[in-house]
Amino acid sequence: MKFDKKILSRYFVMGTQDVQSESDFFSILKQALESGVTVFQYREKGKHALSSSEKERVAFQVRELTKQYGVPLIIDDDIPLAKLVNADGIHFGQEDGNPTENIKLADNLFVGVSVSNIAEYEKIANLSGIDYIGIGPIFNTKSKSDAKPEIGIKGLTMLNNISYFPTVAIGGITIENIVEVLSTETNGVAVISMISQSDNIKRTLAYWQELECKL
Repeated sequence: MKFDKKILSRYFVMGTQDVQSESDFFSILKQALESGVTVFQYREKGKHALSSSEKERVAFQVRELTKQYGVPLIIDDDIPLAKLVNADGIHFGQEDGNPTENIKLADNLFVGVSVSNIAEYEKIANLSGIDYIGIGPIFNTKSKSDAKPEIGIKGLTMLNNISYFPTVAIGGITIENIVEVLSTETNGVAVISMISQSDNIKRTLAYWQELECKL
């Protein structure tokens, strides 16, 4: 599919390592898709992440669900898997290989790249083939064991101001602080635990959409 920055609005990231069980993973994903997420990134990373055939099996089911609800699918740092399941996009961190080579291999997938400071932004600023950047972590997060130091609203605003690319903010964003993030110039907000650990996903996303309309 052709990239549209509007999909960044309510960006949900999750892997099986983020929840108690695979059944929880699919239950949460289905509720999120039904309740208004605009894009989903399937991200298996960390100590308890799936790999190989198990990761492929889950990814195919994720692809079917996202298709059913008309929500674009992004795969984190796995081009072969993204192509295998016919995903829409791919996302890379700063340590996920050579950006130029990644973009070339991504071919017809849209591409997102993580950025946490000006130096990292400058490394990719002049590359063609990047569709958006993920900025963060905005706040401290427990969802990523290898997370970098928080950059805060000030860091987000600074990178938003210099970015040639559409931006999505990520990292430690919660119901309590999402208003601050939405008040910046970012094109969207990405969350893991705000949805995966919500006791009422429908209500959480309804509140999020209400805030977007107000700001």
